[in-house]
Amino acid sequence: MPYVVVIPLVLIALYLVLAYVVYFRAFVPMRPFYLDDFSFTPYEFQADYEDVELVTADGVAFGAWYFRQPGSPQTIIVSGGHKGQRQGALGISVSLWRKGFNVILYSYRGMPGSDRAPITFGIKEVLELQAAIAFARKRIPNARIGLLGYSMGAVVSILGAAGEPGVQALILDSPFSYLRRLLVENVRSASKLPGTPFVWLAGLLFWQRTRCTLSACRPIDVLSALEPRPLFFIHGGADAITNVNHSRRLYDAYRGPREIWIVQGAPHTGAYFADRPLYVERVAGFFARHLGLDVSSHLRLVEEEEVS
Repeated sequence: MPYVVVIPLVLIALYLVLAYVVYFRAFVPMRPFYLDDFSFTPYEFQADYEDVELVTADGVAFGAWYFRQPGSPQTIIVSGGHKGQRQGALGISVSLWRKGFNVILYSYRGMPGSDRAPITFGIKEVLELQAAIAFARKRIPNARIGLLGYSMGAVVSILGAAGEPGVQALILDSPFSYLRRLLVENVRSASKLPGTPFVWLAGLLFWQRTRCTLSACRPIDVLSALEPRPLFFIHGGADAITNVNHSRRLYDAYRGPREIWIVQGAPHTGAYFADRPLYVERVAGFFARHLGLDVSSHLRLVEEEEVS
């Protein structure tokens, strides 16, 4: 077969394979693994908690941990990152519970303990958040709700709060401003190739599987629906997955009260690990101010030079 035919066929095959890799890594949940059942739970932290199973409006069952603070209406719902398990946010969840907050930490669809379903980067995962909010309102009298989200979970928090005016404050750790842009940036960074053609085909596969489009995930477009609620953006300055400019873009576009904390040298969602005590104090302090919880006896003074 002449090269004039072989070379185009090889290039087309490579294009299809790479586009599928983009689709697979972004939207296909990890396969169940036998070690999924051998991981930390709130039990190891001696927390007062309840293991609950919730169901979304579209019929997806998912697991959640409800950390109880009887008599306190202040409630924080924690949304994890892309393909992350709820165990990954146990540290901050337990710390906030010890500060006096009720905390709800949940898993997404497709993750261990939940029904298997495609990942949609927040388009459908917002239904899990809505179910968690409904649970909080049912179980906690006069619940005052704040949202803490990481990466994809920060986007889930933005999209969810846009349709839930009862949410009173949000902390958004390492969010992206637009899904398509994020995927293009990651493909370009990983392969040194133009990302747009691969993301276009991956988006087509995504639509065929879910009937969702990449353009449906543009958290920057719904920011006005969050006003005038306070937002606190946190981002690692060395984030190689979601560039810090995504948080800056969201921060600049928001017209309500807002704060931003760029942790120099921290990788993606790495601000907590860069300085756990400082991170807990800043997060707890923000929610205490805006949800009305007196935690003055639990909070240490954060010196100005500690904040980068």
